[in-house]
Amino acid sequence: MLASFKAPGYKLFYVNSTFAAVDMNVRMAVHGWLVLELSGDSAFWTGIYALVLGIGQFLFSSLAGTLADRFQRRNLLLVEGIISTSMAILMAIATYFDLIELWMAIGLAFFIGCLRATRFTGINRFIYDLVGPSKLVNGVSLWRVSNTPMMIGGALVAGLLIEWTGIWAAYAMIAVSLVVSLPFLAMIRVKGTVESSSGHILRQTLEGLQYAAANPSLRVLLTVSIVMETLGFAFLVMIPVMAKTVLEVDAVGMGLLQAGVGTGLFVATIIMAAKGDSKNKPRIIFLNAVGAGIALTAFALSRSLPLSIFLAAAVMAFLNAYDLTLGVLIQLVAPANMRGRAVSLHSLAISFTAVGGAVMGVAGEKFGVPLMVASGGVGIVINALLRRGAIMSIHEYEHEEEQAVDTAEPPRDNTPSS
Repeated sequence: MLASFKAPGYKLFYVNSTFAAVDMNVRMAVHGWLVLELSGDSAFWTGIYALVLGIGQFLFSSLAGTLADRFQRRNLLLVEGIISTSMAILMAIATYFDLIELWMAIGLAFFIGCLRATRFTGINRFIYDLVGPSKLVNGVSLWRVSNTPMMIGGALVAGLLIEWTGIWAAYAMIAVSLVVSLPFLAMIRVKGTVESSSGHILRQTLEGLQYAAANPSLRVLLTVSIVMETLGFAFLVMIPVMAKTVLEVDAVGMGLLQAGVGTGLFVATIIMAAKGDSKNKPRIIFLNAVGAGIALTAFALSRSLPLSIFLAAAVMAFLNAYDLTLGVLIQLVAPANMRGRAVSLHSLAISFTAVGGAVMGVAGEKFGVPLMVASGGVGIVINALLRRGAIMSIHEYEHEEEQAVDTAEPPRDNTPSS
């Protein structure tokens, strides 16, 4: 279960990720709560916030993949961390002095999306540098384990701070946690070569998109992921709305729901870390997609906070096991000099979480958010059943343990057609 800790630098990376995890789900929930407060509890504007965030992530994902192939991943993550820390400090100051208006909060979501794309792509590619292909499932699993203290404890603390002190205190907590994380990342001795350090960035970005379009396995993984993000992970955007307007609880209740999400992620990740590498990754993707759809439908129907916490944990457990496996497989079906840009496809698909959140928010104003969330669960099950054959036909690229690179041109694909 702890195999990746033997890799040089992984322990420092783990500590860094434990504190830096506040920059992902906790910040998204806190910012969503801010939008709710500024908009008078509007599900519509919460959806628009998610959409703008997704647009930023969508537009920046391919470029983030090129940057991850072109530059050392540690340095890329350091730059992202410094920018995110500065943004959190400014948000704490601005909310303390009541300087933030709704349009500002919505506009800021675009930059949050760009940073999320950079962080997600850079981290997944950096883990490959640290542990190699044979331990990649374990390395990614342990990284997600490192996220759970913030997803559970950080979410609870953020909810309490909002309720007792004000939302500025939650942003301050995010800033402090990010400041603590940066030195651990800086101390890691860089391992892993830069596969495509020459050529124009835009040209390399276009090459990555062309390669993905020509690779049948990447096409299947991307399209399946887009549906899962749009219909499934979008429920994370609606958690503040479900908490405040459906379950009718305060910020502490929202924190408990977020903690449930974190617990589900933790349990699934521990199981995946212990299981290690599997040759049956497509089957894992299929089964967990079906499980996530069923659990999400039940979550939408619940009106009890304790039951909703349990179901939110179940949804996230299935989604996480699916997503972790898919993220690893995306790297393993691509050659070395395209791996960063392949990972960026996963980030690009994640941007559709915002599209789903926007649809749920906008349509939820008229038809009800629970109905839209339940529709997403049913849609996930139908999509998984229809795409089962294509998913099961995916095969991994042949990788060497140590990468030798120095070519900017993509090699000929040897992935079988799906």
